[in-house]
Amino acid sequence: MTEKVSDVFDGKLLESLTRFELAVRTLTSSGIRGERRSRRKGSSAEYADHRQYVHGDDLRRLDWHALARLDTMLIRLYAAEETLPLEIIIDTSASMDFGEPSKYLTAARVGCCLTQIALLHATPALWRFANEKPLEPVRLSGRNDIGRVLRVLDEIVPDGRSTLGEAIRRSALAGPRRKSLVVLTDGYDVDEIRPALRACRAAGTEVYLLMVLAPEETDPTLRGEFTFIDAETGTEASLSLDRPTLRRYLQMLEGYRNDWSEFCRTSGVVLLEVSSDQEIGPELFRALATGGLIG
Repeated sequence: MTEKVSDVFDGKLLESLTRFELAVRTLTSSGIRGERRSRRKGSSAEYADHRQYVHGDDLRRLDWHALARLDTMLIRLYAAEETLPLEIIIDTSASMDFGEPSKYLTAARVGCCLTQIALLHATPALWRFANEKPLEPVRLSGRNDIGRVLRVLDEIVPDGRSTLGEAIRRSALAGPRRKSLVVLTDGYDVDEIRPALRACRAAGTEVYLLMVLAPEETDPTLRGEFTFIDAETGTEASLSLDRPTLRRYLQMLEGYRNDWSEFCRTSGVVLLEVSSDQEIGPELFRALATGGLIG
């Protein structure tokens, strides 16, 4: 029987998620209030910081003194911690259908845990699916809405080339700009993903890149002669997996991780790596808390 995303979402797991809340909050320059923690006292707002003006910002929040002194357009930020709307984009390309359980299954389950936590605290959520076959985004707002996205995820079979970059660009163009975006992927489509992530950051979006890799990728144990077939392009390559080859592979893997880490550090993106064999439980929740996603 094919394993489904929804298989792990029993009463026990759903109950455990009630202990958490999203920790993805940001200083806000708007007067819009949602469910959030706030350090405001009375009706006054405490000034906290500046950020660069982005097209579409409320000009009433422009710091005119800074413009006169520095010739730079800056928006005033105030010390209110705002819970941003949650948006999740999942990579459903063929490379995600790898591992046991697959990278897709684990990524989708982590995304659903975050979604359920958001919904329990009245934070709306939106799912986008990076799929060659067009799928409508799923909008969720009710405490019991998680089943709607689980049904969609259960029907998806990862296949084809990655369209993740395009999906992220659509998110950058769609409102609201100020949101928490969680991207679930193995990160292989580097050239397409990175410019799109930068576009989201430039629009004021808080971006979390959750990279899921399989143990077979991070700690390979295969030995011998093999023909490898690229899951997305069908390209074949013959390779002898001996000790020197595996050593070079692990060096490349380390470079891949370091490259992503440096990109995220310089782009203001939060990077978390999860193994596809990671159980949905306390250890995962600790990692998400350490990464600043839940608290």
